[in-house]
Amino acid sequence: MGRTLPSVTQVFLKEQESFLRFRRALRRSDQKALDDLFAAAHKHLAAAAYASHALPFEIFLLSMLLEEHKQVLRMRYMLNARDAAALDRLEQGDSTTYLDALTAELDMDSPAPVSLEPGSGAPASPPQPGSSSGEMRDEPPASTAELINFHG
Repeated sequence: MGRTLPSVTQVFLKEQESFLRFRRALRRSDQKALDDLFAAAHKHLAAAAYASHALPFEIFLLSMLLEEHKQVLRMRYMLNARDAAALDRLEQGDSTTYLDALTAELDMDSPAPVSLEPGSGAPASPPQPGSSSGEMRDEPPASTAELINFHG
């Protein structure tokens, strides 16, 4: 007797195939990013099979998120070399110790003021409604130089 349910690999490939039209509509750089996300999810198919979740695509998305988070942790290490031993423990599977250490470090650090008023040395207060320097504009930016392009 054959299988009554498709394997997790078959479900994954079918889900990936269902995004082909979406992928074609993306820019070339975004297509590469989407391919990388699917490759990241592919690394965790064995875990997805054990989950036997009703909605497998949720597991695939979580796998993508997991790989992205690992990359963030690696980049954080590159910026802060004193976390080398903690990152090694993370890579060996001891994520609780590493994340607890990061949380404790963040709790100890007090956030520095983001902006200062010129010459005062004190944190800038939020603009008051109706004040001339902090008025909110309802109209669009006057020039394209004020616009931010997030799509590079």
